[in-house]
Amino acid sequence: MNFEYFFARRITFKTKRAASSLVVKLSIISIALAVTTMEVSLSVVQGFQTEIQNKVVGFGSHIQIGNYYSAQDSEVSPLPKNEPSIDSVRAMKSVKSVSPYVLRTGLIKTSAGWDGVLLKGVDKDYDWSFFSTVLKEGELPDLESDRQSFEILISRKQANTLDLKLGDKARLEFLPPPTKRRSVTVTGIYETGMEEFDNNIMLCDMRLLQKIWEWDEDHVSGFEVNLYTLEDIEEATMQVNEMTPFQFGAEPITYLYREIFDWLELQHQNVWFILILMMIVAIINMTSVVLILIIERTRTVGILKAMGLAAYRVRRMFIWNAFFLVTAGVIIGNILGLGLIASQDIFEWFKLRQEDYFIETVPIAWVWGRFLMVNLGVILVCTISMLIPTVIINRISPLQAIRFE
Repeated sequence: MNFEYFFARRITFKTKRAASSLVVKLSIISIALAVTTMEVSLSVVQGFQTEIQNKVVGFGSHIQIGNYYSAQDSEVSPLPKNEPSIDSVRAMKSVKSVSPYVLRTGLIKTSAGWDGVLLKGVDKDYDWSFFSTVLKEGELPDLESDRQSFEILISRKQANTLDLKLGDKARLEFLPPPTKRRSVTVTGIYETGMEEFDNNIMLCDMRLLQKIWEWDEDHVSGFEVNLYTLEDIEEATMQVNEMTPFQFGAEPITYLYREIFDWLELQHQNVWFILILMMIVAIINMTSVVLILIIERTRTVGILKAMGLAAYRVRRMFIWNAFFLVTAGVIIGNILGLGLIASQDIFEWFKLRQEDYFIETVPIAWVWGRFLMVNLGVILVCTISMLIPTVIINRISPLQAIRFE
């Protein structure tokens, strides 16, 4: 067996010295707390980012295709629903689905008052997977029939403001004059916690809004393109713009809601600050521990050097010593960190104010790759950093060390 390895294992786990035992325990605890903090921070921030991204994309899809000319002036111009190039977009490997939509602002009136809304009309091919997860009451509008549906999906915020319940009827009014009116029925109530959407957006049958606009069934406001992953959004947007005619302007959701995505990126900067700070603390703690152990065992170091053991081999002993302490701390830190993460994921102990954070509970993400990087990073960086404090061993004189009490 390697002598340095054997000696380091003995002084790490089988020491009978009270001072050494206390120092070892404190060093392991400090490493464990650092690993726990880093893993929980990574999990929560990634979970928070994923939750918010899913909500924004759920409302607006990854890429929105609208009429480029409509953005240049106040006139609303429709796009052809059966545009051949849209089939090419659907065939892209990164594209999950493409669905048309029609937008129209209007007023919704009830006996309790009125409110301005943005109505989003969709058809039977619309991907309802996101709204299925945030649906709080009722059911999604039924758009499978060949006849126009007058069912609407509203937010809980809108329902409370207008005193609307499931099955209640409301009146939609569209300006400018001559005013057009439609009677609709509330079939479902959703809640996302994001006021920008909950305060304004209602979903209905696309055919209802096409008639309000006096458009043909082949006319729509634009198309929503859903991708398999957000990472493909920039490249996919460029491809969509290349495939479609000039008037079809494609914009990624990261551009349309840039302030939200920029804010999410800032959260990652905070995580990097925590990771670096915890790593620095761990290195300082381990440096102090190794120096204390060397000073405490100065006599042993002197004897080993007097017996002919090279200084670099003595240094290697204490580096192995640090490696064992760091590894023990990492193992305990994983038990604590992953245990806390699993507990929150299952039981959702920690709640948040949805009005401030857009979500009801602290979100969790199982980022195993990042957890592994934290473990390897702490072990390697802390162990290699111990080369510096062990330099003191080179200056220990065997004669003075043996006489040292």
